[in-house]
Amino acid sequence: MDWNWNETSIKLPYTSENLKTLLDTVCKKENEFPQYDFAMWCDNLTTAWLDEDLSDQDEHTYYVAQSIECQWDLFWDEQELRKMDQTKLELPLSWFMEWSKELNK
Repeated sequence: MDWNWNETSIKLPYTSENLKTLLDTVCKKENEFPQYDFAMWCDNLTTAWLDEDLSDQDEHTYYVAQSIECQWDLFWDEQELRKMDQTKLELPLSWFMEWSKELNK
């Protein structure tokens, strides 16, 4: 199927390990990419895996990636986003730390 992919500066394959690595990077404040790009990468992961037969590990990864992307959308009001440079927006760091804990269970 031909998906409508989000633009993102993150060019890593959509794997559980890459989600863990990216999330760890954000938690340590070592990311050189905007959180917006990370949220879009997470959305792309869930799109790529949508119709896949996932292992328990990958289902858990899917849930965490979906949560990150959904919280991004919920946290930032659409009207406000249209007025701002989305690459400058950030979610609370504590949220990423909770997602990291969840992913590493």
